[in-house]
Amino acid sequence: MDTFGVGMFTPLSFLFFLLTTDLTVTEVGWGASLATLLSIPFSPLAGSAVDRWGPRACLVANNVLAAAGYLCYLLVDSLNALVASMLVVLCAERLYWAAWPAFVADLAEGAELDRWYAFTAAGKNASVALGGAAGGFVLGTGWSGAPLLIVVLNAATSVLTAYLFLRPSPRPRPAEGAAPEPKTAPEPEPGPKTADPPAAGEEAAAPQAGWGAILRDRVLLCLLASHAALTFGWLIPTVILPVYLVEVRALPTWLPSTTLMLSSLLIVVGQTYVTGRLGTVARGRVISWGAGLILCAVGLLAAVPAVGEGAMVAVVFLAVLLFTAGQMTATPAFVALSATASPPEARGRFLALFNLTWTLSAVVGPALVGVLIERHGAVLWAVLAALVSLGGLGYRFTGRLAPHLLASPQVRQATP
Repeated sequence: MDTFGVGMFTPLSFLFFLLTTDLTVTEVGWGASLATLLSIPFSPLAGSAVDRWGPRACLVANNVLAAAGYLCYLLVDSLNALVASMLVVLCAERLYWAAWPAFVADLAEGAELDRWYAFTAAGKNASVALGGAAGGFVLGTGWSGAPLLIVVLNAATSVLTAYLFLRPSPRPRPAEGAAPEPKTAPEPEPGPKTADPPAAGEEAAAPQAGWGAILRDRVLLCLLASHAALTFGWLIPTVILPVYLVEVRALPTWLPSTTLMLSSLLIVVGQTYVTGRLGTVARGRVISWGAGLILCAVGLLAAVPAVGEGAMVAVVFLAVLLFTAGQMTATPAFVALSATASPPEARGRFLALFNLTWTLSAVVGPALVGVLIERHGAVLWAVLAALVSLGGLGYRFTGRLAPHLLASPQVRQATP
């Protein structure tokens, strides 16, 4: 429900303020960048909120905050109002990414956790696509009030999602073969919450878990550094390809959107299957395999100028297929890893820092692309290849530092 509304609004996100206000393209761009920078300090606060009040309560707050921010879009009439309303929505997004992985991790365990992340990723991609189609249909009517209606509908889906999270839900079911509830002796935590902690003796030290426990842990810091490098690969479909294919290589304007649609369809159809097949492989190795596939995609895109005009489109589609395969391979593994790597009492804090690694590529990436893509394309692809390689190798190195942490999901599920 939530991603359906987002899918409706995403194609309109930048255009909305140009259609409904007197702001220029430059002002909207600067306003969006400023709001993004101002939202960064909220990420650690979001992590602390998840650890204190739980992911479910934070998902309710996230959706209420998002709905309020989207409704504020209807009142924007100046640059300051634009920054303020965008800041509300972006803070809600920070809260979402700290709470959602933790929420799923509370309901699943072991190999099941990776499969649930794969299933929800496929479902969200399908929902975004349906929302995008619905939003395109509403805009296609030519009605002048269509942009306002889409914003209202997006806010309404957030309110409905908050209501669904507020509804009482049953406790997570025990693993197959476990003794049925109620138990004769109370346990500290039910099954799913004790399945993935790194070691059995950590519970006594849990009250001290916090920011210090994360920032002093070299394994967690290696994970953050590795992921910060790897996220630059995700600039390919949204930031690099539209400019590179149309402006630099003069390929048809329909190509970027078509490749993005193909990638989304492949994720919807194949994500759960791919993750299920990789359930016996160590997560660190799976992520490095995904990085290798993305690296192959980078190499193909760098080779586009060397092929004939007739073969360019085919090479681009092959590169997108490789990138999507890498994305499907790595994403459920690193999301599941991010939710289980830290002490359970500091899970929200670590997820907040993990989310900030995406901010680095989101802030630096567009500037890097803008400076290099037209006149120094080879340098851009070399930098991108180096960062993706460092990310993949970093995950393999971390797997050697902490083999119990990056073991395969099924092995972790069988370990007491």
